[in-house]
Amino acid sequence: MSERRARIAVLGAGWWSQGWHLPHLSRNPEAQIAAIIEPNPNPRSAINELESTAALGEKYGAPTFSSLDACLAALGDGALDGILCCVSHAAHFELGVRGLGAGLHVMMEKPMTTDVAQARQLAAAAAAAPKLAFMVNNTGNWRAQCRAAHDTVAVRRRVGAVQHVQCAMHSALLWLFDDAANVGWTTPTGSMVGNGFAWGQLSHLLAWVFKVTALTPASAFCSMSWSAASGADLSDSAVIVCEGGASISVSGSCCVPGNAHDAEGGQLGKKIGFRIFGDEGSLTYEGYDQQPASGRLELARRDGAHDAADDALPAGFAFENYDQAGLGPESLRAFVDACLGRPHFVGADAHVGLQVVRAIDAMYRSAKSGAVEACA
Repeated sequence: MSERRARIAVLGAGWWSQGWHLPHLSRNPEAQIAAIIEPNPNPRSAINELESTAALGEKYGAPTFSSLDACLAALGDGALDGILCCVSHAAHFELGVRGLGAGLHVMMEKPMTTDVAQARQLAAAAAAAPKLAFMVNNTGNWRAQCRAAHDTVAVRRRVGAVQHVQCAMHSALLWLFDDAANVGWTTPTGSMVGNGFAWGQLSHLLAWVFKVTALTPASAFCSMSWSAASGADLSDSAVIVCEGGASISVSGSCCVPGNAHDAEGGQLGKKIGFRIFGDEGSLTYEGYDQQPASGRLELARRDGAHDAADDALPAGFAFENYDQAGLGPESLRAFVDACLGRPHFVGADAHVGLQVVRAIDAMYRSAKSGAVEACA
């Protein structure tokens, strides 16, 4: 255990912070909730009842502030190690740049931004501060299976040059995206062409693809179905063409019956699938993210040859980690390590975050225009 605790300010006190981030950090003996930053004294959610900002400060023994600037001014230099941003998409850019500029490690909820120009600037700011960790909280990218898939495909190139990727994500989240009250998940803000399942969920799927394959998106053609109630996209189908000619086929939908967050409702979790085809073989990874026995990494090579690392691919299926118990997902624990100056793995950095933003932005523009759109 570290001699000191990682001092982390949590930005945003909405549904996810109150249900996941704050409890996770409070249970970690190596972390300290050094501040809670929330402009609304009484945060609101259409999903469940939330505690007031003052009550959260008392509950977690942390000072509360209405802005990051007010927090930094009050606490002074050296009082924080990092910031965890769980705020509206539109606020990600400003807070990320401000945090890096203040010399703080940054964990950003996904997507990194919903504006390509801002994503590029934020990626540049992260690159200009190499001693600081910048992470996008695509929790599936920290799983052992993703790390092994990345090593297999992008590092050891065991499938050869990637030619095509098929990926799919189908979940029971219609209750979230079909409800106009859930404005943060359904209503476009700023430069967003649309908002819904692509930004809210496919950002996880594509972050895994871009981490594992190291592909760079160039253009997208996309069709979406839209909610009559909320205006959000509910089901998405896209073809993304990457630099070098590889293609990514994307299928996504929130229309599985039930509730993906109802642990007692018989849900198997979100159905996730990846098939990566190269000129020397393929890697397959498909299953339910709450059912570890439902799938595993499977490598097939055209020459039939396997080496020790191929045979040691981790068993089981694991994608998103949204367990509310314990110390939190592998990503959050890695962020605590970064704040303590310890070696840490970064599953989704600013580069991966940028590629996700570029791809999804082009998907929305294509769905609106009916034409192939370049990734900006």
